[in-house]
Amino acid sequence: MVVTYLRDQRHHGTIAEIAKVKFAFPNAEFPDFETIVNNPTPSMSVGEENGKPLYPDIVAVRRPGTWLQFMAEVETTDSVNEESALTRWLPLSKCGDLLIYVPQGCVPEAKRLCKKFNIQVKGIRTWRFRPVWGLDVSEA
Repeated sequence: MVVTYLRDQRHHGTIAEIAKVKFAFPNAEFPDFETIVNNPTPSMSVGEENGKPLYPDIVAVRRPGTWLQFMAEVETTDSVNEESALTRWLPLSKCGDLLIYVPQGCVPEAKRLCKKFNIQVKGIRTWRFRPVWGLDVSEA
């Protein structure tokens, strides 16, 4: 129970930090973009799967209106698996451009899962926390 709680807290913090560092919209370059974080409380769905709304961890939209630009799923070491690929990544990838953030070291497994289930992603990126420097995000 405690391990699950701590993992969830790390996941929430990682999502918030990636949104703040990588998707700080609106900004000077993209003044009409807005970032919505759906974790821990979902607020913007990008579509439906089997009658259930799909809430990616991070959504970037263009205003006015809510024109989906891209979305991001942030994974932990234990969530880079077939279940996440089939129930989260695949349905989200059908709704628009999907970025997947995985912990450093999980890229081969994420790529294998995307290939196995024919999941089209805009990109796979890695994340890790470094003492002193904080969050480090890299292209995979």
